[in-house]
Amino acid sequence: MRERPPVSSAQPGTRGAVEPHAIPRRLWLWALGIGALVLVAAAVITEITEDAILIPNVILVGSFLVPVCTVLWVLARPHETHLTIEMLLLGFLAGGTVGVVLTAVTEVYVLPDHVGTNGAIGLIEEGGKILILLLVASLVRIRVPRDGMALGATVGAGFAAFETAGYAYRALVEHAGEHDVLNILETEAFRGALAPFGHITWTAILGGAIFASAWRTGRFRFDRRVGWTLVGVIALHALWDASYGLAIRASEWLAGDGLEVGWPDTAAWVGVPTGSDLVRFTASYDALLAILGIVGAVWAIRRWRAYEIGRWRAANPRSAAVAPAADERAIV
Repeated sequence: MRERPPVSSAQPGTRGAVEPHAIPRRLWLWALGIGALVLVAAAVITEITEDAILIPNVILVGSFLVPVCTVLWVLARPHETHLTIEMLLLGFLAGGTVGVVLTAVTEVYVLPDHVGTNGAIGLIEEGGKILILLLVASLVRIRVPRDGMALGATVGAGFAAFETAGYAYRALVEHAGEHDVLNILETEAFRGALAPFGHITWTAILGGAIFASAWRTGRFRFDRRVGWTLVGVIALHALWDASYGLAIRASEWLAGDGLEVGWPDTAAWVGVPTGSDLVRFTASYDALLAILGIVGAVWAIRRWRAYEIGRWRAANPRSAAVAPAADERAIV
């Protein structure tokens, strides 16, 4: 059995650093394949036996499978890293528990009824994930931008996984006695396919910008880079949430009903679309999500390449030491 590579000792006091080559490049693929088999087996057995005790297995495995595999894929990318397993685990769990609960409570009491709802959701949820990211990042001594993206992706994955579990449970409650397992799987499949292009991508982009702002001094700053990145991510998030309503408007226009200019309220379409209306709506909705997913993915890839440590150090020489002193690591 191959021994684990030794931990880097480039900086005194850095303990348990995760070396890039310590995570097999194809681990995410193995985890995805095995996890999918476990999910299918659990779903089939639950459907055959009608044993409600197995339903949590279907919900949890299906909700966590893609987010966890996405994190493994990100961590296996070649990069200099100073994140520990404990930091990543804390980010994932805090993003999925504290992050989801905090944002959910805030949305219930703060959100308006109609106009501005999607933008407010984007601000609240991205703001909540930033708080979690900064909390965990305060434990990181050496702050390089790609670490910020990896930590951000982990926090976003935790948020996405726990949120999907909530949606899967809601599908179970709303369709109790009506093909319970099938409704859960449909919800998880849809959200799982989109997970890498939503919360995970958005928080990774924010994490990279936040760590990049700390490059020179070691202190986190809300500078122009972070501000504009936050605005862009909130806009992507808001458009993503508004896509359902926008798809309704688009499908009505494609049906020849004219283009109605107004807030894309989902109540504008009473009932459930069927026949050709359903085809037009589905095509419009999928197209909008695909466009937004591509925009986010391209943005994240460009940032990851720009943050390549050699290129980044050459373009952004630091005036401070690589590892700030312990009393300089506070979040400001």
